[in-house]
Amino acid sequence: MRIVKILFVASSFCWPLPDLVGTEESVELVVSKVLGNQSCATSGCHGGSGPLHGTMAKFNREDPHARSFATLATPRSARMGEALGIADVTASPSCTACHAPAAVVPAVMRGEDLRVAEGVGCASCHDSSDTWLRSHTRPDLDHAQKVAAGMRDLRPAYARANACVACHQVIAPNLVYTGRHPRLIFELDGMIAAEPPHWREVQGWDGAKAWFVGQAVAWREAAVARNAGRDDSVGAAERERALAWLVRRTGGATSAGRVDFDAKSAEADAYARKAGESWQAADGEKALRELATCAGEFRDSKVTRLEQAYRAERLVLGLDRLLAAWPERVRAAACGSALTQLFSAAQSVPDFSPEEFAAQLDGFEIALTESK
Repeated sequence: MRIVKILFVASSFCWPLPDLVGTEESVELVVSKVLGNQSCATSGCHGGSGPLHGTMAKFNREDPHARSFATLATPRSARMGEALGIADVTASPSCTACHAPAAVVPAVMRGEDLRVAEGVGCASCHDSSDTWLRSHTRPDLDHAQKVAAGMRDLRPAYARANACVACHQVIAPNLVYTGRHPRLIFELDGMIAAEPPHWREVQGWDGAKAWFVGQAVAWREAAVARNAGRDDSVGAAERERALAWLVRRTGGATSAGRVDFDAKSAEADAYARKAGESWQAADGEKALRELATCAGEFRDSKVTRLEQAYRAERLVLGLDRLLAAWPERVRAAACGSALTQLFSAAQSVPDFSPEEFAAQLDGFEIALTESK
């Protein structure tokens, strides 16, 4: 049997298909048709009413992913296309790969209800449903069996990071430097927090773990893109080193453990997976306190100012998510003003001052210590 798998988001790392539950044979899934949102939106399923059924309406109404294709029809996107020499951005693979993944599906595999205008639809995140649509509501099947049937498992932070990172981390340099597309910074927990939830967190959500696992996956992607020559833009090396610095500092203070390698794809991926499995409840506060002590490293003249700027950019986002995940919110709120000052000091890469940022980070550490 031939494995046919449509990768809606072209990640630089290939993920193995899941093992069959209860056997030692690997799964060989034949995806005959890629189905559209309407397959999920019937009244008895996600299109109906009730806490578990009205998710389709909420997604269409509130989620930016449902409007990602429409973004390509705006005047701003047209101007970006002109700069890039793209006559129609709504039909260019450079744009639709992330804004309308259904556009890359071969005609022979397109379900009747698959619509490019759906943007980043259900199948983009949950995988094509023709292999598991009928079975995923069966009460006699557990979650692992549904995943083995082809449904993407999005419960672990590691799995969610892999589902999102390819369109939210590294894009072609010319889109940024010629087309003026915003530079992307992948930060899993903040993105999940901003997402209008059309799901239930069955096992709860550890935002601190999600943040760190997301950063480890982002480091993997940045390294793979550079090593493969897909990101040779100005600052790419500094951004990768900034991520490596952040992952090393955080991991060394937590159950994830120290990073003792450079980011090669297999090693970095194994570390990200391990971090998701080994993270402990207390690691978030450990990471927060560890990162608050980094002011001295921003006074290190051996590190270029550009790399320092990217370190600061990642650091303040991490401190924000670690504070948000802190169980004692009253104590976390006491650090809010100091964090605001840090954001201000890190908001402009061209104007970044390592000395000013270090001084603000000293202030944040004091506020964190006094909040005990």
